[in-house]
Amino acid sequence: MFRSCFRYFARWYLALGCSLLAMGSAGGEEPSARFWVGACTHFCQGKGLVEQNLESIRQAGITSIRDEVVWSAIEREQGRLEMPERFDTYVRQAAAAGLDVLLILNYANRFYDEGDRPRSPEAIEGFCRYAEYVVEYFGADVRRYEIWNEWDIGIGLPEPHRRGGSPKDYMRLLRAVYPRIKAADPEITVLAGASTSGGVKRGWLEEILQRGALDYSDAISIHSYNYNDPFPHRTPEACSAWMTEVRAMIRSYNDGQEVPFYVTEMGWPTHDGRGGTCPQLSASYLARLYLLARQSPAFQGIWWYDFQDDGWDPEYNEHNFGLVRPDLTPKPAYHVLADLAAWVSQAEFCGRLTTEDDQLWLLKFRMEGEDMWAVWSGDDRERQVTLQSTRPEQPLTVRQAGHAARTQSWGFRDWARRQPFYEDRLSLVVGHRPLLLGSDLSGLSVVQVSLISSASNRSASASSGSGGIATK
Repeated sequence: MFRSCFRYFARWYLALGCSLLAMGSAGGEEPSARFWVGACTHFCQGKGLVEQNLESIRQAGITSIRDEVVWSAIEREQGRLEMPERFDTYVRQAAAAGLDVLLILNYANRFYDEGDRPRSPEAIEGFCRYAEYVVEYFGADVRRYEIWNEWDIGIGLPEPHRRGGSPKDYMRLLRAVYPRIKAADPEITVLAGASTSGGVKRGWLEEILQRGALDYSDAISIHSYNYNDPFPHRTPEACSAWMTEVRAMIRSYNDGQEVPFYVTEMGWPTHDGRGGTCPQLSASYLARLYLLARQSPAFQGIWWYDFQDDGWDPEYNEHNFGLVRPDLTPKPAYHVLADLAAWVSQAEFCGRLTTEDDQLWLLKFRMEGEDMWAVWSGDDRERQVTLQSTRPEQPLTVRQAGHAARTQSWGFRDWARRQPFYEDRLSLVVGHRPLLLGSDLSGLSVVQVSLISSASNRSASASSGSGGIATK
């Protein structure tokens, strides 16, 4: 009885928190959002110039940032908690700019358990005090907290503790910290999990669910990297299908009911070599992933990892995840996200239009009385798509994601194949980058899809990268 009552009130608090967010925050008026278009930052680690980065983030249409306020920097003397000025600065400035701030409560402290994960009663109590302090300190400027980052691997820990952590130990911490920070502020949303894709596949996430994680959290988060997988398993469509299976598994531990679901890290780094993706294709994958995510109302947001490249080494993956270079020069993915962000965050998803070619993706959206169809090839190959309209007097607006729009009048004759003229048809070549069609699409249909035989199609798989199972 306690468990079901606890879950009921946790869900009620989550709904209340979301309602308050829609009304606005202490940092300024916040736009209503169906979905969080997020990006990870490293302000806690001193990377990037806060004001310039935030300005660029806002211009990209990003609605939320994910960063951290590490325990070791707040409790620098045992028993004494103090917020570093640099943490306060970036959180307050982001909130004042109207951005949602997702903070990770994470990593060890040298005063407890010899710098390892908090597992002893004393260390868990210390972590709870730190977490309570952070929640109370930031108040309404932060509405979302994530408990740890990739507990299932050794990230963020010093040697000799840099190894995977058990679901049992994670749950011991989660059971202690969740009621403490919800008591400090019942309106926050607490995310549990934050495990790697490898951890999910190895059963780490399912074990914390078996141990009651849904009773001690408001949502589940994962990291869904697949950039090291061989093609076609590294595509957004493969990732989306896998995440659908993950959400079904989560529902099985919640009496078949949906659970708010977040992907708090995901990306295709643009480094040279194994697992790398060329910048143009990485941008296309970003567009497709965010659009695909809107198919499920339980999917609450994606935080691209990360906003800014961490360095200039062209062969090091960790230096090449960003939407922008270290000097804030935009990569193609930045322009694509800026083009799509409003649609992803606020539009209504209206379904997928299917054809005989299951590799042609066509998702329909509507926002403020305007229609938008996003069309692309799921296997990255070019296809000729012939459209037909019952209203040929209405020109079609066409743009490739990240580029300027153009209008195209109806009327098409495939003269190269000696076909007749159709006044109510037009043809478009669709590839790995989504084409966005608008604005009044009533009476529009797809009448033919043809795979184009070309050198670019034959080399599509080769240029999409290859490798083993991603563990990041």
